[in-house]
Amino acid sequence: MAAKFWRRLFARLPIARSTRAYAFGLQHVAPLPPGPVLDIGAGQGFGAAHLSRALAPRPVVSIDIELGCLKPAHQEAGPVPPRFVLASATDLPFAAESFALAAAVMTFHCLPQPQRVFREVYRALRPGGVFLVADVDGHHWMARPFEVVEHWFISPLTRAYTPEDLTALARAAGFAETQVYRRPNKARGFMQWFVARKAAPAS
Repeated sequence: MAAKFWRRLFARLPIARSTRAYAFGLQHVAPLPPGPVLDIGAGQGFGAAHLSRALAPRPVVSIDIELGCLKPAHQEAGPVPPRFVLASATDLPFAAESFALAAAVMTFHCLPQPQRVFREVYRALRPGGVFLVADVDGHHWMARPFEVVEHWFISPLTRAYTPEDLTALARAAGFAETQVYRRPNKARGFMQWFVARKAAPAS
């Protein structure tokens, strides 16, 4: 109960409304095949709303293991408002090859069974689709304090993954191409943007 309380509290902080990590990540996912977008970790819903604007008119589906933090009345959605679904990233309730893009922004560090998440996302992505992970870089000096705080208040599962960790997970799941991006002039910054692309069919 305590972890759930703190998780909801942190999700309601103003920083949880920031969509800058989404905006920077979207600069590096093109080209995308046709199709909808999957947002992993709905939180207050601001990330899903941003995706629905930035990638309009693609439909956006946002999942979370609990939807008690949603604030749809405070969101500025695109022409097709996002749809929110109670679901886990380890067992996505969607058919194979459903999505063009899956995004996990400041979410992957607390997901259980990371290899299973990658495999589920790979299954759910269309050929040529992309998995975008924006999260804490496990090499950064702040990664360990971040984990400690999360373990105390949010989840004992929290782990800050390194680019090498994410690359290994992606390759084991079947992704053909991976790349790590960082903000300009912040090569040693706290955040990393990891992009894994599913192979497109040969033309």
